[in-house]
Amino acid sequence: MRWLYACFVIVLCALIFCEYVADFVVLQKCKWPEIRRKKYVDDPLRAMIIADPHLLGPHRGHWLDKLYREWHMTRSFQAASRLLQPDVVFVLGDLFDEGDMVSDKQFQEYVWRYLQMFNLPAGIPLISVVGNHDVGFHYKMHPFFMSRFENYLNYSKVHLYTIKQIHFVVVNSMAMEGDGCLFCAEAESALKNISRTLHCMQHPHEAECARTRRHPYSQPIVMQHFPTYRISDRVCREHDAPHIEAFRERYHVLSKEATDLLGKLLKPRLAFAGHSHYYCHNINRLGIDEYTVASFSWRNNVNPSFMLATITPDDYAVFKCTMLPQQFVYNSYVSAAIACLVLIAFRLRKYLVRRRPVAEKKHN
Repeated sequence: MRWLYACFVIVLCALIFCEYVADFVVLQKCKWPEIRRKKYVDDPLRAMIIADPHLLGPHRGHWLDKLYREWHMTRSFQAASRLLQPDVVFVLGDLFDEGDMVSDKQFQEYVWRYLQMFNLPAGIPLISVVGNHDVGFHYKMHPFFMSRFENYLNYSKVHLYTIKQIHFVVVNSMAMEGDGCLFCAEAESALKNISRTLHCMQHPHEAECARTRRHPYSQPIVMQHFPTYRISDRVCREHDAPHIEAFRERYHVLSKEATDLLGKLLKPRLAFAGHSHYYCHNINRLGIDEYTVASFSWRNNVNPSFMLATITPDDYAVFKCTMLPQQFVYNSYVSAAIACLVLIAFRLRKYLVRRRPVAEKKHN
């Protein structure tokens, strides 16, 4: 029975490695990028940025697909957060695959599952940006969807979030249509208020700025679900999309007008987005670095990745961190199965060789 024991050991080793160890091995090569300027290097902000986990809901997707791929998302995230110990984690929208389709009770269960999967030690904020699968595209957004996302996860509109003197503007991409709708008007008003706040940080001695909070000024960083306007990933300096497709304004990317409005009001120095499910680094319409973050889920991208950003008030450095590929896990299990089949075939051959003289003796 040694061959059976050997098969058991091979399968067990493959299981333990793929499900508990491989994420740590792969993520060992991920390092926080270093800042070039040294002024604030003693205490930079370390931000981990992921996008589009698309947790499956009750209507779409097979239960086994949900169970296995979400298990691997959990393992990957916990390995990354333990190894890298970020100061803050941003999730750039489409937390849920069916957020605009489920009842309030189902949404509560969704949120509980999401927070269990992306659990962080006390003191590390998890900033969840709203996406179209969370509350619907522009035409489908409803106060009910918006308010429940805000109630459970804090950010459904446009907010200024400051940590370690770094200013992030969290934007609801679906409210950037500029057509005068309720949510669009609120988003534009919030952007103007944030613009005034940033102006007063930069010019605190102006009379109109007397009551403004006294955070030191630095150019903000835009965090949203849709990328800013671009025609396709062809303009990317780096990208991993297998096919280049033309992008539609207000569906794949923000419109030119919305992009220009962000530039005019915020004057950002850096932007991050998700939505496309593939990585892209480009110099966008505003003339700044923009990183489109790949989906964190194997369901959307078999070679998922996330971003690590080291940020100070006057500088930043960004690194793409590649995660455990889905194919590696499948290949590992196939290799284990082949090894077991070879052992069985070898054992069967030995058995037949032993039986042949006995059979010949009986025949004679």
